[in-house]
Amino acid sequence: MKLSTATSRSGRLAAATVLGLGLLLAAGWFGCGRVPPAGFWEPSAEDSAAIDAAVQAHKTMFKTSFNELGFLACDTLMPGTTATRLRSEIAENPFKQRYRTDSLEHRFFTDSFDLEYSFIASIDTLMEVNGAETTYVQETTATVTLVESIPGVLRMHAFRYTRFLRDTLFFPAPGETLRLQFYDTLFSDTSMVVEKSLYGTTTDGAVLRKSAGAWSLWKVAGGSRFYAPTPDDAPYLAYLYLTNGEREDTMQLRPDTLQQGIQRFYDIEDELPVYKVGDSLRVRSIATTVLDAANYSYLDRKRYEFRASDKIYLAEPGLHRLYFEQLPIEVLYEASGKPFEQGAENEGQYRSVIWGMMLKVEE
Repeated sequence: MKLSTATSRSGRLAAATVLGLGLLLAAGWFGCGRVPPAGFWEPSAEDSAAIDAAVQAHKTMFKTSFNELGFLACDTLMPGTTATRLRSEIAENPFKQRYRTDSLEHRFFTDSFDLEYSFIASIDTLMEVNGAETTYVQETTATVTLVESIPGVLRMHAFRYTRFLRDTLFFPAPGETLRLQFYDTLFSDTSMVVEKSLYGTTTDGAVLRKSAGAWSLWKVAGGSRFYAPTPDDAPYLAYLYLTNGEREDTMQLRPDTLQQGIQRFYDIEDELPVYKVGDSLRVRSIATTVLDAANYSYLDRKRYEFRASDKIYLAEPGLHRLYFEQLPIEVLYEASGKPFEQGAENEGQYRSVIWGMMLKVEE
């Protein structure tokens, strides 16, 4: 755990500089809309311990986890233009093994790492506008940034694959030999499990508030952001349109938005998107840089396909984290490394972007 507190008088000037920079970063990331404090306030050791205890008490809320209990069926037709694309790719490049998947499961190794976080504690001045009257209220708060580095594995059951046929030798220049693996251009029946290492980083945030001497959770970020293996390798997701059939909520990556910005903070009592028990949700559409992708939603350990007929049913009241995952389609059909026939266990790289959006469900 990293607790951002100054520990000596001699280090206060440096701590104040770091704190000021941290406040600017926090405002840029989450867009809290606060007036900068007049001075710097240093939390006591008791404050630090109480903040730590409050974060630990809500740790399950911030840890990314939608482990599936086993293989769940997925769309074998593949989304987008993949069926045509796959036939074309095999014809153009038979030197890469492919497979088709009918079910998959995620396994996050949640016991092999700790949730790390840092916080900036300060006395903030908030502006409240009620009609023509403006008042300023001081709040003692701690802005918390939470980070997870998540290992795991994506396991897929392949029901068809392209067989390894032979090694092919090429001689690009005198004295040079290039050996490539040649695969069948037609699919053959099989039944095997293909695994891809799952590793990525999740960033999340919250605001704690001190009231009557006690620290408690006040606000949460509109959503967590998971990128695997890095933000540069993962798809870029900008918007997500979530509807219950009566209204549509726009989930946006940017914090400076009037809609639900996943990098903004929201009061858990009255600012989160609210739905009713019995509502059914679906993701109407998304704005992304990846046109041919597999898209899944997860709620309470259940996975939903990205299609109008697959609705997400809200059965329990309370705070829920709705996960949305986008996988470039080649993750689900493209192998690399040794052929399956040579006993390869880990084939290729898992890439994805996952948003964990906060929802409030009421009776």
